[in-house]
Amino acid sequence: MSGQVHEAVSSVWARIEKWYADHEVPHFLLPPATPEDIAAVEAELDVTLPEAVRLSLLRHNGSKGGGWPAGSLLSCTEMVEETSVWRDLLADGSFDDVADFNSGDDGDRSLKPGWWNTGWISLDADGGGNGAVLDLSPGPDGTVGQIVDMDHEAGPSGPAAPDFVGYLDDRLEELEDCTVIDGEYVEAE
Repeated sequence: MSGQVHEAVSSVWARIEKWYADHEVPHFLLPPATPEDIAAVEAELDVTLPEAVRLSLLRHNGSKGGGWPAGSLLSCTEMVEETSVWRDLLADGSFDDVADFNSGDDGDRSLKPGWWNTGWISLDADGGGNGAVLDLSPGPDGTVGQIVDMDHEAGPSGPAAPDFVGYLDDRLEELEDCTVIDGEYVEAE
């Protein structure tokens, strides 16, 4: 694994963990995944996860429900479950009427057209069908590993971050604008 990616992931996670510790909720973050857990995700979804995602999972295998700014940071099992739901909807034709969504009409071809892409892997979820996804199959102007926001009503948008480390940095910024009161995130005044 490259030292630069390892350092970037370690650095941002150290700051995230400090925020959780400072707010007395380190228990919101789950223990590490095992290499076997990560291999199971890759096998089940037929993907190779970027190094930064694997390193992150080896540090924390997600969060408790409601323990992440976007709702929940998904564990290995939850990544497979959430991604599989979207893939099943794509396969059964549920998104056929929005196949041209994000078709690049506005000149941005970072994402492939459509409501969902089989190269997308769910990263977090709010419990209402929305969340960040890892794009392993971008459009011609995108980059492998970019992060896409998926809203079940408005559709995909982005890229929201250039890569997984950027995603973690964005969540840290959200955390820094929040506090925890009675176990709930509250935006700071």
